[in-house]
Amino acid sequence: LDIEFAITRNWEVVIFQVRPLTAVKPHSIKKLESKIGSRILACQKQATDLTKKSRTNNQTQIFSDMTDWNPAEIIGNNPNVLDYSLYDFLIMNKAWSLGRKNIGYHDPRNQKLMIKFGNKPYVNVESSFDSLIPKNINKKLSKKLIKYYQKKLLENPHLHDKIEFEILFSCYDFTLDKRLKELQKYGFNKNEIGTIRSSLIDFTNNTVNKFPEIHAQTQKATHLMAEKRELLNKNTEKMENDYFSLLRVSENLLKDCRKYGTTQFSTMARIAFIGTILLKSLVREGKISHIFYDNFMNSIETTVTRFQNDLELYYRKKLSKKKFLDKYGHLRPGTYDITALRYDQNESFFSKTYPINHTNSKIQFKKFKIKSFKGNPLNFKTIDFLEFVKKSLIQREELKFQFTHNLSDALEYIVLATEKLGLSREEIVNLDIKTIFNSYKKFNKTKLKKVLKKRILLNKKKKLLNDYLILPPIIFSRRDFEFIQYYVSKPNYITSNAITAKIISLGEKNESPDLTGKIVLIENADPGYDWIFTKNPAGLITKYGGVASHMAIRCAEIGLPAAIGCGEIIFDYLSTSSKIFLDCKNHQTMIVENKENDQYTEERKVLKSLGYIK
Repeated sequence: LDIEFAITRNWEVVIFQVRPLTAVKPHSIKKLESKIGSRILACQKQATDLTKKSRTNNQTQIFSDMTDWNPAEIIGNNPNVLDYSLYDFLIMNKAWSLGRKNIGYHDPRNQKLMIKFGNKPYVNVESSFDSLIPKNINKKLSKKLIKYYQKKLLENPHLHDKIEFEILFSCYDFTLDKRLKELQKYGFNKNEIGTIRSSLIDFTNNTVNKFPEIHAQTQKATHLMAEKRELLNKNTEKMENDYFSLLRVSENLLKDCRKYGTTQFSTMARIAFIGTILLKSLVREGKISHIFYDNFMNSIETTVTRFQNDLELYYRKKLSKKKFLDKYGHLRPGTYDITALRYDQNESFFSKTYPINHTNSKIQFKKFKIKSFKGNPLNFKTIDFLEFVKKSLIQREELKFQFTHNLSDALEYIVLATEKLGLSREEIVNLDIKTIFNSYKKFNKTKLKKVLKKRILLNKKKKLLNDYLILPPIIFSRRDFEFIQYYVSKPNYITSNAITAKIISLGEKNESPDLTGKIVLIENADPGYDWIFTKNPAGLITKYGGVASHMAIRCAEIGLPAAIGCGEIIFDYLSTSSKIFLDCKNHQTMIVENKENDQYTEERKVLKSLGYIK
């Protein structure tokens, strides 16, 4: 039933109308509802079991789709089995924690960061909090900090995609002393607050001083991964009909990706976060201006700048199509999605791509004397502060570019191998990567095909049922599986520009529409969506994404106005419009023109929220 009602100030319920939503036969509904009810109960039990394993013995265990490694942004709200398993294999199982341990954070002892309720991926927030406490803070004080973080998130659920800027004390920054005062309200004494402060200062200084060494190590690992990839690719030229060898190459590419790519990326992403936090705290404290910050970010040249420059050379006939695709052909919109075509497989990629208007700032930044700020305890003797921020961001993006190359090639070898078994891309998305790699060594070709087919059918059936589940962005208790709440998010605004333009919603991963002069609306985007910037959009708005996410860095680099991570409510509201006003300086997004009224819009919203339609 669709029930429209209101609640008065006296808590009286006033019903406006009640009507049936569908003409499905009652016995069919009853059978389906019984299955869905069982899945909800299973999810609730899963959450309860995980809460019992809490390190802090806390009654509240929190799960979020946008905290920390934000799975909703990277693999989406309802990923395929293969997408989820690849993200877990490459990052969320071990690499995420090893990368943090390398620079002095707590070792979370092989805790898994990501779990799945139904088809929806979540981050175990307690594991995230635990992994972002410097190891020089003792166990007792760490537990107290985790409980404080959990309580603050419980009081401010809309901050679940901004925990590192609004909730955590993961490094020293120039707002730290003001923020630490809040701990007194939560039962922390002066000695404990002093210990936290000095620990964060030591941790940050150690990270800064070790950065040149870490930077050199990551460059070495990146080169080694590229060399090994080139050798593996060269050896596959004679394997076209050998599914076993193709799968073995794929497995080796993914293992190299994790060993030399994602683990180092986890480390560098954290260091880049520290640099970003420091820089933003200088803006908050009024020590540098928003204009200085925007110009500095616009001066950074990462892989997207090279991509744009090379595309310009291609248009001017100074770079061949082959050489361009040799560099960038591995990118695909949906990095973990095997059904998404790579740039070198998508014939329409060049057909509607235009020379780029956006250019990087030519401002040269002198050495930035961070030590001149009063009371600053940071030690930047071995490296200039702005150079530290710039190099960490550039290296982070380079690592991502390189490890996604391994991943993309590995996916294509899986496609080639499984084609020999009579399986399509659309079928193998229903297979877990571990199932693929464990099975091909155990069985002959005939048996392997039967085993994989059986697993595909089983996972398909399970996913179809889970598709009916509507789950919230953040889970605090069993009740959240039954009563779905959405919180109004605060978008991360990039640049200080204001624009008014028509909007275009980007849905299909293999489409290539004309984006010139339009504000692009997209749920989530990864390196494979960098083609967006070659089409001269006026701005960008995403449903998912944090302040230091891929698209946030990209937009800052080219000076593109953007609202990153606006959440379900704002995003769905903007999707009903045809023209909007995006004011990044004043943090506003307003509808200027609505689409043509549709008498069934509200009905469709209700049906979608209940899972009857997509």
